[in-house]
Amino acid sequence: NDMGAINLPVPFFPQAPDADWGLPWQEACEEASVVLAYYAAIDKPLTKDEFRQEILNLVEWENKTFGDYKHTNIAQTAQILTDYYGFTDWEVLADPTVDQLKSHLAQGHLIIAPFAGRELGNPFYTQPGPLYHMMVLRGYDQKNFIVNDVGTRRGENFIYPYLTLLDAMHEWHDEDIKLGAKKVIVVR
Repeated sequence: NDMGAINLPVPFFPQAPDADWGLPWQEACEEASVVLAYYAAIDKPLTKDEFRQEILNLVEWENKTFGDYKHTNIAQTAQILTDYYGFTDWEVLADPTVDQLKSHLAQGHLIIAPFAGRELGNPFYTQPGPLYHMMVLRGYDQKNFIVNDVGTRRGENFIYPYLTLLDAMHEWHDEDIKLGAKKVIVVR
């Protein structure tokens, strides 16, 4: 139902679960987003302690696997789902439209999406906001996407207007984040 609204159940903790925004926490948006989406996809409860430990485990795994854990692009983020979690029921969607994103959400699929964080205009970010950011799309209403934005402790069920989210969508790019491709991971 395109006129309606949907909001899928997803656990929420900010990427800095203990409000320590030093490293690795300030760079842990990708890990945090993957953990939340994965636990929701397999319908497993998640405590704050488990969430914190999962992020630390992922950072260690990424350092071994990728040589670094900061600024994970979409292919690497998907590789975490497959290689670390053994979860393969996902697909990468390039240049998604608002209707495509809504259609996946309406089918019960969560979406992990990357952003040029400063383009989002979230007033709760420490200004000027993160250069690169990732979050979980969990639903929509008639004007907005509903997300779990791990970049703020107020990020549960945060809303962004459709086009704000689409315009800010970019995966990591070494030269200029705004050159990053518009890609998302659909988690089934």
